Amino acid sequence: MLERLDTIDWTAVHHAYGPATDTPDALRGLLDDDVEQRQRAGRQLWGTLLDDSLRNYATAAAAPFLVELVVDDRTPDRAQVLDLLTCSVAGTFSVASPPILDDGGPDVHPILRDIYRAAEVAVPTCLQLVESTDERLCIAAIYFLATMWRRADEIVPALHARLSHAPARAVRGILAFALGHLRPADPGLSRLHADDPDLAVRVVAAIGLLRAGGPSEPALSTLIAAIADPDTDPALQRFPGFELGVADLGRVLCGLPPNLGARAVPTLCAALPRTEGFDVLGLVEPLLHITFAGEAMADAHVLTPEQRQALTAMLDHPGLWQIGDRHFLLRDHRLPTTRNELAALLAAPQS
Repeated sequence: MLERLDTIDWTAVHHAYGPATDTPDALRGLLDDDVEQRQRAGRQLWGTLLDDSLRNYATAAAAPFLVELVVDDRTPDRAQVLDLLTCSVAGTFSVASPPILDDGGPDVHPILRDIYRAAEVAVPTCLQLVESTDERLCIAAIYFLATMWRRADEIVPALHARLSHAPARAVRGILAFALGHLRPADPGLSRLHADDPDLAVRVVAAIGLLRAGGPSEPALSTLIAAIADPDTDPALQRFPGFELGVADLGRVLCGLPPNLGARAVPTLCAALPRTEGFDVLGLVEPLLHITFAGEAMADAHVLTPEQRQALTAMLDHPGLWQIGDRHFLLRDHRLPTTRNELAALLAAPQS
C-alpha cells in the first residue's frame, strides 16, 4: 500500500503549517503495527490537513491515499481513516453543521472538488461496510456515505437494507443521520421518527425531516420536547458517531424560518439556565434568530413579548456574559453587547 506516495512532490504542496513534507510519513504511520504510533499519525493528519476543519492543498493530495487505506481490509483502524476521509470531504459535519463540500455549483473551490472526486472511489467499499459486524466501522462508513450526495440513488437502498436487520441504537441513529442528508423525504426516515424506541434516534430523524421542508409540526414537536426535557442532554451526549446535544438542537432551529420556530421560544428560555460554556450560545443563537429575525433593535417600550422574554432570559444567565463571542452575536443583531446595557434597555435591575 501507499507505493505512490513518493511520486508526489510534497515540498510543493502546503498544509496548515507549511510544506507538507511530513505528510507521507504520517500517512504511512496509519499502517504502523503499534497502536500508539497510529494514533499519533492520525492526530498529526487531523492537525495539518484539517486544522479547524479547513481543507488545504495537502488535504486534496492526501485524499487518494486515505481512500487507498480505506478500501484495503488489511488497514488497521479503518474507522479512524474513514473519519479522516469524511472530514476531508465535508469539514465539520453534524446535525447542527451542514457539510461544506463540492455541491456541484460553478463556484466550488478546486480543493473541495478534487477531494470529493477522489473520495468517490471509496463508495463501493463503504456500501459493503454498511453491513459490517464491526459497529464502529459500520458507523464510520455510513457517516462517510452521508456526504456522497451524487451517489444517493445507490446508497439509500443499502441504508434501507441495513435498517431491515434491526440494527443497534447507534447504527439506527447514523442511518437516520445519513437518510436525513441524502433523502430527507424518505419514508424510512419518517418511520424512524414515528416508531423508534430511542429518543436520540427519533431526534436525529426529526432533524432530517425538518431539513426536507415538508410537513414539519410532528418533527418540530419532537425537537422542542427534547430541548425541554432536562434528561435529554445526557441521553444525546452518550450517542456515538457525531456531535449531538441540546445546544446542537437549538442551532438546528436557526435553519428554520423564524415564524416556524416561534413556539420554541418559551422552551429555549426555560432550558437556557441549564446550559454552561459555549452551549449557552447554542440556545441564544436560535432565540435571537426567531425573535429578532432581520429586524433592527427597537426601544424597550416597543419590544414584542417574545423579544422581551428572550432578552430577559439572556440577561439572567451570568455565563453568557463571560463568553467573548457573545459580543459579536449581539452586535450582529444590533443589540446591546454588555449586561449593563441590556439591563438598561429592559429597565431591569441587575443582580
